[in-house]
Amino acid sequence: MNLDITTEKLFAKSLNNGFQVRVFPQPMNVKVAKSRKLPRIGGCFQCALDGCYGSQDAAMNEPYTDGTSGVLYYSDEKVTEFCKEANRMGLQIEMHAIGDKAFDQATRCLKAALDDFPREDHRHGIIHDCLPTEEGIKICKDYHISMPIQSAFINWKQEPDEYLESIMGKERVARLNPVKTFIDNGILVSLGSDAPCTTPDPIVWIDRCVNNHSKEQRVPVQTALRMATRNGYATTFDDDLRGTLEKGKIADMIILSANPYEIPAKEIKNLKVEQLILKGEPYRSAQEGIAKAAIRGLFSKNRF
Repeated sequence: MNLDITTEKLFAKSLNNGFQVRVFPQPMNVKVAKSRKLPRIGGCFQCALDGCYGSQDAAMNEPYTDGTSGVLYYSDEKVTEFCKEANRMGLQIEMHAIGDKAFDQATRCLKAALDDFPREDHRHGIIHDCLPTEEGIKICKDYHISMPIQSAFINWKQEPDEYLESIMGKERVARLNPVKTFIDNGILVSLGSDAPCTTPDPIVWIDRCVNNHSKEQRVPVQTALRMATRNGYATTFDDDLRGTLEKGKIADMIILSANPYEIPAKEIKNLKVEQLILKGEPYRSAQEGIAKAAIRGLFSKNRF
C-alpha cells in the first residue's frame, strides 16, 4: 500500500493538463506521510472510525431497531494519540465518521489535539458527517474543523429512506445530512463523491443540497455551487490559486447547458457539462504511460 502512495504522488506531480490530484495516505501512522513529504493524512480506510448504514456498523449513540449499535473501530485513546501526533507534526487530518457516535469521537479527538497544540490554519476535517450531534457541531464551529461531505448520499438508491427508517426510525432519518445547519454554523463545507459508492458527478451533489428531502436543510444554489468549487479547493489549501474566477488565479471553469441561477431548482439535476476548461485551456486527457509520468513527476515542482 505504501508503494502505491509513492506512485500516486509521482503521478500527481507529473500532471500538466490542469487536472489535480491530492494524495492522502490513510494509515494511522504519521511516518507514512512524513517520509513521503506529504502534508496531509487521512481518509476512509485505516482512518475510518466506523462503518456504514448498509451493513449497520456505523457507530450509533442509540441502538438500531435490532438492538445493535454499530462498531467504533478504535478507542478514544488510540484516535487521540494519532490526532495529537499528526497535528504536532503539522499534518492536515481527515477521518471518516458516519454514525453520531463516530462523529462525536472524531470531534473529541481533534479538539484534544488542538487543545494540546493549537494551530491557526490546520483545516482538519471529518468526512461524511451523516448524523452529527449538536455538541460535535459546536466543536467543529469553535475549532474550525471542516466537513468534506458527500451529498449524493441524500436519497441514495442503495440506502433509500425506507431502508434507513427501518433500521433507525424516522426521527433519526430526518436528522441526516443537515447541510444548512453546517453552513449556518460557519463551518467550511465542501462537496465530493464517495466513488465508487456514489457518483462522482458534481451536478448530483449540487442538486441534492438544493433539493434536500428535508426542506429545512435546503441551501440556495449559490451556496451549493460554492461548496462544489471554492470550498473544495479550500479543503486542500488550494484556494489561493483556484476555486474562484479572480485576477491572478488559475482559470478553471466549466460551461453548463443552462444558467443554474435562472432555471427552477427541480431542473438542476438535468444540467449538463458542455465543456471543461483547466488552466485556461480545454481539458485534454493524459495519455502517456505510468512510467513516463512517474519520471516527470520526480522532477516536477507541481503540488501533490
